[in-house]
Amino acid sequence: MKKQSLFMLVSLFCMISANAYEKMINKPNVYYVILAGGSGQRLWPLSRKQQPKQLLVLGSECNLLDQAINRLLMLSYEEYIWVSTTKEYAQAITDAVGNRVGHISIEPGSRDTGPAILYNCFEIYARDPDAIIVFLPADPFIPAKDYKKYAECLEQAVDFVKQHDTLALLGVMPTFPATGYGYIEYEKTTDQSLYPVIKFREKPSLEVAQQYLEKGNMLWNIGVFCAKASMFLQEFKTYATEMYNGVKAYREGALPYSKIKSESIDYAIMEHSKSVHVLPADFSWCDVGNIEIFLSLKQQYNTLDNNFIAIDSHNNLVDVPKKLVALVGVEDLCIVETEDALLITKRNKAERVRNIVNLLKTSRFDSYL
Repeated sequence: MKKQSLFMLVSLFCMISANAYEKMINKPNVYYVILAGGSGQRLWPLSRKQQPKQLLVLGSECNLLDQAINRLLMLSYEEYIWVSTTKEYAQAITDAVGNRVGHISIEPGSRDTGPAILYNCFEIYARDPDAIIVFLPADPFIPAKDYKKYAECLEQAVDFVKQHDTLALLGVMPTFPATGYGYIEYEKTTDQSLYPVIKFREKPSLEVAQQYLEKGNMLWNIGVFCAKASMFLQEFKTYATEMYNGVKAYREGALPYSKIKSESIDYAIMEHSKSVHVLPADFSWCDVGNIEIFLSLKQQYNTLDNNFIAIDSHNNLVDVPKKLVALVGVEDLCIVETEDALLITKRNKAERVRNIVNLLKTSRFDSYL
């Protein structure tokens, strides 16, 4: 009996040791930071202060932020997954995420992606000077069937920056001449797994986007950035010195966060750095950039509240859960109702919904934000 008990104890110890070893070798110093500080103004009235864009449900029972976390849990332990948001959305994000991630990083204010990324680089570097960081947006839509491809691409980018002092990006191979996305032009004359970036291109006209599609070396810029923490900090210090000094001064209590330069990481360092590589990715991806795209995706995945009848009306998207909507002689509309607001816009004018939010900020209707 004693021998049997001893054997069981030894076996249990071996199991615990094996599990501990497995966790140790599978816990490299790679941090995944989900950027979830955006307001989603172009998705009003669905996106609000208490329910920002990243907490909207799309394509499944999970909101967009939960979907982003689920994709990363295929790669990492939850304690290596961070969510970065701003003070304005901290409570809503905390309530939604709970203990699903290792850390919720609260940026003092919204200063665009440059300061948000730099702020988290300082935080992580202070904890782990050898860290590798992957920054990812919270709000694109990737169908579940492509989660595995997505995870494999992230692993490939991480492996690349472990071996090279470079910034690594993911870019999605374009499937149509999109005018709402920025593009990454890359050099294909290399035998490496990632390719040197030639130039970042702004959102093009339809004619230029068609040319990009035909070139064969243009990718959609999906806002995924990967590098050693030390590399990120060095690039900011070199190419965005004012921003670097500002965040550093804030951390030392010498500058209000509102005084830090507001700028995207693309403008701050990516367009200037001499060491940027990109991985062409072929998973399905969509930037949920406005209400028309959001409703189109809901229709594609059969979750749109098509509670309407129509006469001589075509190509409309209707999301009105509690009423029957009757359409007569109209076309190309988005119609969205919440408990307290109704939005009607032409589908091709959906980008201008953010102007409604700007009006609300300066009117007596600011309670609808």
